[in-house]
Amino acid sequence: MNMTDMGEVVAYLLRYRSAERSPAGRKRRAAREGQASERDVCALLDDASDTEREGLRDFLAGMGLRLTAFEAGDYPGIAPGSRYYALLADPQLEQPPLFSREAIFEALRLRQESRGELAQWYLQLWLLMQTLLYTRYNRALSDVSRYQEATFASGELLELLRDQLEALRDLGEAAPETSRALLEERGEDLSRRVRAFIDLQVRAGLLEAPRDEAGEGDIWQQTLLGALEAEQVGIHQLSHLQALARGAISEAEGVPVAAGIDGEETAAEETDAEEDAP
Repeated sequence: MNMTDMGEVVAYLLRYRSAERSPAGRKRRAAREGQASERDVCALLDDASDTEREGLRDFLAGMGLRLTAFEAGDYPGIAPGSRYYALLADPQLEQPPLFSREAIFEALRLRQESRGELAQWYLQLWLLMQTLLYTRYNRALSDVSRYQEATFASGELLELLRDQLEALRDLGEAAPETSRALLEERGEDLSRRVRAFIDLQVRAGLLEAPRDEAGEGDIWQQTLLGALEAEQVGIHQLSHLQALARGAISEAEGVPVAAGIDGEETAAEETDAEEDAP
């Protein structure tokens, strides 16, 4: 893999975020003007020497990214003899402008909303999407292998959003001030924001139409890349919320709570250990 080859591989991965040697249920992406095909990108990655792979890793690390390869036995949906390459943001490194919020603001803006208001719309829609992809299936963020069963219809996300806004209205003055701007929607605003949000997820490679139901309705399925990224978010960005949830449960049961992050025991775990001790 020379520098030209590496440039083609990186350009492809920045566009699609993933590449698959023998994708199941879809055609491989053909070459576009100025961009290699999926077949050629996978061949270059498969045939790269250890030194070339190290150079590619260093190159991507400079942009806050890492490339991970998965084989057929790692996750469902990867065909026998295939290999799935996923380009992920490295949580240990500073993120490049590629992962900036500007694309989100541009896509969700309908009028002259502030960046804070647009961030509220994205957060609400993202959390509701997690309800459809995880809570509904009694699935943890670590259940990456169940990504193929995680589907939802656009209408379901829209209905959840409407319910969420009604709940905010019911709170009246008790509603968080930062969320009140969400109640100023007009006409088809909610439908437009849901469509824009889903389009963002599809463009980022996090959602796709189910491969066995393409063209049969407005149904979306999480991709393997989307499941891997959600797991990473859970580990590196949401672990403090999981600790708070564990704390709330323990307090409800009458057990005082200590820190429960990074391997530290909660008071509940310490109590169990004492009861089990001889």
